[in-house]
Amino acid sequence: MPRFYFNVRNGDRMNDRDELGQELPDRRAAWEIATRYAGDSLRDLDGDLQPDDDWRLEVQTEDGARIFQISIRARLG
Repeated sequence: MPRFYFNVRNGDRMNDRDELGQELPDRRAAWEIATRYAGDSLRDLDGDLQPDDDWRLEVQTEDGARIFQISIRARLG
């Protein structure tokens, strides 16, 4: 089974690098995990996301290829 890595970035900073990854049957399963993880992570920000901040969840394969990205951009106005 392929291994997928779920990394979180705030702006240009890597906040949470997934060193272990998860073995999953396919990309569809990785997408399902990513959407759940993104929802949970955004709830956990608990007011820390500020205007002009960017939050991203990046899903990568074992060879480092980014296959998905879920992005939130906070802006004023």
